Amino acid sequence: MDRLQTTAMWIVGASCGVKPLSERKTMQMKTLISAIAVSSLAAAACMAQSGTLPDSTRAQIDAGNQAWIDGVKTGNVPLIIATYAVDAVDCGPTGECTRGKSQIEQHMKAQLARLGLAHTASVKTWGTSQQGNFVYEWGQAEATFGGEKNLVEKYLTVWQQQSDGNWKIFRNMVIPDK
Repeated sequence: MDRLQTTAMWIVGASCGVKPLSERKTMQMKTLISAIAVSSLAAAACMAQSGTLPDSTRAQIDAGNQAWIDGVKTGNVPLIIATYAVDAVDCGPTGECTRGKSQIEQHMKAQLARLGLAHTASVKTWGTSQQGNFVYEWGQAEATFGGEKNLVEKYLTVWQQQSDGNWKIFRNMVIPDK
């Protein structure tokens, strides 16, 4: 603290009947205030991540996840693709990404042709966080196919609110185990 600040604090403090703080005490107070501010920001960030989504948003994301479940069981790829934005990007566990709704549709058709229809399928959402027109969702998708082929994938999906108010998949990424 420079001499002018110290003098100003002494004058203000003296006029209010308060003794001026030593420089050491002033630094301790600044440290305490900084710690309180950081703790408050951290708590606010945690609350934002654990907050609930509006019912209409949650319903649309749940419907999108159900579309994937129904689509892999019935082979109805258009049902799945309807949940994607036009400029979506879908990335697999090895980092390969498919860009655009039509390319993602072709990739899913090829994948289902190779795996066959799923006997069982589920999506378990582990968490969500909304930031403006984006909802970040993470969890695990599972499906069992014939011939002992199983799919168990952790995912991170970014849902984007479209101009019509609907939520579509903007980015989807399978998180590798390694």
